[in-house]
Amino acid sequence: RQPPHQGGRFDAGVGVRLRFPLDPYVKGSYVYELGRSETGLLSLRQTLFWRNAEKAGLTSRADVERIFGLSWLLRGTISGTFSERSDGLKGYSSIMAIHGMPHRRALAFAIGFDGATDAPVPVHEYGVKAAYRRSISRDWLIMEVRTSLTWPKEEVDQPRAPSWGIGLGFEMFFGTDEFLARPVTF
Repeated sequence: RQPPHQGGRFDAGVGVRLRFPLDPYVKGSYVYELGRSETGLLSLRQTLFWRNAEKAGLTSRADVERIFGLSWLLRGTISGTFSERSDGLKGYSSIMAIHGMPHRRALAFAIGFDGATDAPVPVHEYGVKAAYRRSISRDWLIMEVRTSLTWPKEEVDQPRAPSWGIGLGFEMFFGTDEFLARPVTF
């Protein structure tokens, strides 16, 4: 990975998504950034990948973000993926507000939807999410509590019904004690 800087850079990675069956992947991205979060940042990302569950594919993503009042970050995201196993173009869009607080704590709120152009139900799910993050025990250990309310739909004749979610996650920083306000679970 090249360090973030104004203009373009390359990024690559390999790994395994931990689920059954295991889902190995390899990816390479070109990232272009223009501006700064304090005045408005545009980030464009093109990613070529191979993932066992999706096979070969391409993801295009655009983010626009801006910091307000030193403690609020507002970010809009749109992303589309086409792969050998996708139902046409699949993607998501969201608007997220993140509030950084003293003592290594943060709140995040998001609204968004996802779907696929050639799926029987083009808009798969829409809803809202919230997360609270904070350092626990050590500066490098972060706990995140998350909740969501979504309206999913898998089949054409299925009615949309509210679906509540709750989650608990942990994040560890290696080599740095930099706290990031953005949530890791959405």
